[in-house]
Amino acid sequence: MSVETIKVAVLGAAGENAGLILDGLLASKKPKFEITALARPSSVSKPSYIKLATKGIRIITVDLDGPDIHIVEALEGQDIVIASVPPNALDSQLPLIRAAKLANIKRFVPSAFAMAIAPSGICGVQIEKERIYAELVASSIPYTIIDVGWWYNGFIPQVPSGITDFAIALPEFIRNLVPGDGTIKTHVIDNEDVGRLVARIITDPRTINKRVMASGTALSFDDMFAIAEELTGEKPEPRNVSAEGLKNMIAGLNAKLESSPDDYFLFVGKSWLEYYYSSFIDCDNSPDGIKRLGYVSSTELYPDFVPTSFRTFLQETMEKNRRLPYSDRA
Repeated sequence: MSVETIKVAVLGAAGENAGLILDGLLASKKPKFEITALARPSSVSKPSYIKLATKGIRIITVDLDGPDIHIVEALEGQDIVIASVPPNALDSQLPLIRAAKLANIKRFVPSAFAMAIAPSGICGVQIEKERIYAELVASSIPYTIIDVGWWYNGFIPQVPSGITDFAIALPEFIRNLVPGDGTIKTHVIDNEDVGRLVARIITDPRTINKRVMASGTALSFDDMFAIAEELTGEKPEPRNVSAEGLKNMIAGLNAKLESSPDDYFLFVGKSWLEYYYSSFIDCDNSPDGIKRLGYVSSTELYPDFVPTSFRTFLQETMEKNRRLPYSDRA
């Protein structure tokens, strides 16, 4: 019996998040995915795209600033379009949505892959994402919005000896920062599980026109710090911050951004703190929060899926048996 092949076009395929998705699609045996990476003309010769081509991924150039008809031609014959772009490039999805409509794409997966966040909350990035989602819904293209919660990587605590420092990518002012009392549970995932879940979600008829939370589990800062203490033998020292304190930190970064609007690191830091507020003060990304925001949970959709635990992830990371995010994507 032949195995169904589904054609998927990916915008932003050379990025970290898209790379995780591609890993899951390439590993899928049933169905199989035929993948096309949509690359901007200025990016197509980069090593990252050359590397993708060696994996059997077709690379085509798409000028998203050019005529829509050329984008339509690039999408013809595709079944699914997945976009995974950075927060400062969300608008690049708009011409892709228009073209997907004309190319009769069966499902569009917009750039999400983050936490569940209230549309009218504190997070500026989410407000922009919701604007894109509204355009997608208005286009009448079948869609699936996939969020995954926090990656485990963001919760590796700093301990006194510094043995975890090599795996912590957060700036000093965020390390061990704990909003509230540390007891609020939030959806988290091993980033290497993301692709496996996405491969199932994008072919599932139950997820059409839905928001899906594709996480592994829900844990609190206290939960994860306790596991880290068991594995390292050292007690992480949390720096608890109140809701008011967190708002003041965000306001401080906003003030700096006013004088340095192009400072991407300031923007990322501010966004991270806004995500903290959403997840741990407003509780948007908690089990109750995702229900309030209308998400379908992957744990309910796929009870057979066995996620990697935070304990296993942290143990493998400390043993240096884990690839660190962004470490080898050109």
